[in-house]
Parts: sequence; structure tokens; C-alpha cells
Amino acid sequence: MLDYTIFGESHGPAVGVLVTGAAPGLPVDREIIRRELERRAPGGPLATARHEPDRLHILSGVYQGLTTGDPICLVLENRDARSGDYEALRNKPRPGHADYAAWVRSGGHNDPRGGGPYSGRLTAPLVAAGAMVKAWLKEQDIQLTARVVDEPALRQQAAEAKADGDSVGGEIACTVTGLPAGLGGPGWREAVESELARHLFAIPAVKALGFGDGAALAHMRGSRANDPLRTDGTRVRTVTNHNGGINGGVTNGMPLTFTVTFKPTPSIALPQDTVDLSRMENCTVAVTGRHDPCIALRAAPIVEAAAALALWR
Repeated sequence: MLDYTIFGESHGPAVGVLVTGAAPGLPVDREIIRRELERRAPGGPLATARHEPDRLHILSGVYQGLTTGDPICLVLENRDARSGDYEALRNKPRPGHADYAAWVRSGGHNDPRGGGPYSGRLTAPLVAAGAMVKAWLKEQDIQLTARVVDEPALRQQAAEAKADGDSVGGEIACTVTGLPAGLGGPGWREAVESELARHLFAIPAVKALGFGDGAALAHMRGSRANDPLRTDGTRVRTVTNHNGGINGGVTNGMPLTFTVTFKPTPSIALPQDTVDLSRMENCTVAVTGRHDPCIALRAAPIVEAAAALALWR
């Protein structure tokens, strides 16, 4: 069974991922991984000014372009970190970020630079691993396609928020085609929704997940929410897909659809209430440095990557 561990810190020497359980003989195309990392990379006025080259280093598990069956280690060096931007935040956790929770969890020994391992920077190795797995799924005619929901309007909102020193959240809609009916099961260890949720909620800033019509199903009658079944004499399909291609934790052969909600970027320039942990006194903090006013605008390849890793067996 495929498993993976992401490692590194935002301002450490590198970030990476260790993938285990991949069968030998699977193709690993550096160009495919490079293209996916470019999709995630910042660009334009609505993205962080931090620009990492993200040159891929494959340390193990791949020989002559094919997996060996041993652990695959992918590494991306950090070349454009500016740790000085976080010196003033060392003892002042950013509201909405993991700073305080990480401080408690580590007994005060967490790496506060750029959020350490809780940073969105750690989505780069996730995308690298996911790109590799997406290529394997494509060979089985399974494809993942994610998009920003209402991107033009979200870009406008992000530009206005940035001008105010603020940020906005957003949504990513993803569709998976080519999955056969019958995958998954009713238990929490095997339900398709459960497995996807486990991977998707590990993406920094993800706060909600809905399959099919998601939360809108709460406002429907069963006569509308139910997906009628029809057959052409050979295969069974549903007329609609309000349930997102899953019933009872099992795929039904229709496209698997889900929407992921990202919260606004916690690091904003506006003054916010926090606590000086070195003095245990109330204070305020305004975050400087380089940050996206809207994380969701760069999140489509990240969602695809996490979903691919969840679906590969």
C-alpha cells in the first residue's frame, strides 16, 4: 500500500517527501513533475514574492526512470527564504496560523520561521509526489482535474483584500473520472470519502470538504438529491450526480466530485490581537514579509496531488 511522509521546514535547507509502497517498474517522468511544480509556483501580483526554483532531486527509489520498489525520496531545496522577516514574530504567534498550537505541541521548541513544517511551502513536495502518482493513474485512464471556483471574481476579491492589507479564502472543485464502480466500503477505514478527507485535510489552510453538492444537500428534498439510476442494457449510470459519484463509501462509476474550502491566509498586514509568549502579555502583531493574499488561487495542483495519493492502490 502506498504511503508517504512529507518532511522539512519552510526556512530549513530543503523540503521533501518519502514515498513507500510503490511497486517496481513504474515510470517517473521528471518533466511531468516539473510542470506540476510550475502550476503551483507563485506568479503575478496576487502571489507571494518568494520564488523557489524547485529543482527536483531524486535521492532514492528510481533508476533509469523507473521505480525500484524501494522508498522514493524526492527533495526540493529552499533557496529564497528570508528568515529575518519572522524574527519579530518569534514570541508572538500569528492569529489563525499554527504558531501557538505548534509552540504548545513542541514545548516551545518549534521552528517559527515561516511556519516551519506547518507552512504552505510543504505543499511543494506534496505536488511532486502527487504528479508522479497522477501519471500512474492516467495509465489506468483515471484523470484528476481541479479548478478554482469562480476564479475571476476571486481574483478581484483578492486584489481588493491585498490593497487593504488583508486576505481572502476560496474554493477548489475537483473531478476524478475513470474510477470503476465498487471501490471502497462502508467502514471508516475503507470509505472513499474517508480516505480522501484524510489526505485533503492535511493540506495547510483546508477547513471544509464537500462531496457532490456537499452542504447544499442539506437544503434539498430527497426527490431532488437522489440520483436516478438508468441502464443502456450494458452498464448502469445515474441521471444526475448530486452525491458526487459515491454511495455508502463506495464509488458508483460516475465522476467523483468534491469541493475543498481554503480559509484566508492568516499572515496579513493589519494589526491583530495576540499574546507575547515570552512575557505572557496581551499585545498586537502586524505581519510583514511575503505572503499570498489568497492561498486558493494556487491550490488546484495541490488538491489534485493529495487526491491522487489518496486514490492510488
